[in-house]
Amino acid sequence: MRACEPRNLDVRSPQAELVTGRPLPAAPLTRRLDRPDDAAGVWLRADPVGLVPDLAAVWLQPERRFGAGAWSEAISDLLEEEGLALELTASGRGYIALERSPESLFVPPWALAGSSLDHAMPEGDDARRWRRLLNETQVLLQQHRRSADDPAAIPGSLWFWGGGSLPEPEKAVARVQRIVAGDPVLVGLADWLGLPCRAFEEGVEPRPGDLVEWPSRFEASAEANLERLQEFLRVAWRRLRLGRIGELELSGMETVRRFAPRHAWRIWR
Repeated sequence: MRACEPRNLDVRSPQAELVTGRPLPAAPLTRRLDRPDDAAGVWLRADPVGLVPDLAAVWLQPERRFGAGAWSEAISDLLEEEGLALELTASGRGYIALERSPESLFVPPWALAGSSLDHAMPEGDDARRWRRLLNETQVLLQQHRRSADDPAAIPGSLWFWGGGSLPEPEKAVARVQRIVAGDPVLVGLADWLGLPCRAFEEGVEPRPGDLVEWPSRFEASAEANLERLQEFLRVAWRRLRLGRIGELELSGMETVRRFAPRHAWRIWR
């Protein structure tokens, strides 16, 4: 691979691809954090999300948090008619247990930024069912919002994503030795694979074998965040240039760039 040449990641499972080299469903991984005693089997995330309509489209707000209330009971009753049981956990994450992995492609929350609802609907053999359930939950929730004292406390929809089951851990080989992250999918991966895991702290130095999730500060400017990132990478980049580490990968949620020592010298020059 040439220096700085990006390689595309599976947008539905970039964390698992970075850690194991293969896509894995997010729902059973985060389920291990929310319900460690009931995480086996096939799970689908069903998260409450916000909807913001305007003249052009309906926009999604996946990061909103909503407390349970009458709306959640109504949604549970709706899904029960489909033979589905919704469980909302204290983390704000929702789950549906399935008998088999859904034959649909779902858009994960991190791919929703700037996306309208029409361009983020499920696709695949089972898509018609999940699209219908999305529409029905939106209609039901809109009815609750109309009569609520605080409509903003009620989500605009459920969002289905991350469905599937995990293979036996022995069939997955970790590409990393430690995970430094707070992302629930990455933490769930560490738990499933038995890898050491800790939250990121300022001043931590990356070491060989680490996968580090670097958190930006939303209250800071882009320039300030870039300076923090450069300072964080300075030690790893110097070690790469001197050959003390064999490879450095820089990744977002869509692409990853891989650098060897020769690339570091070329860019440094």
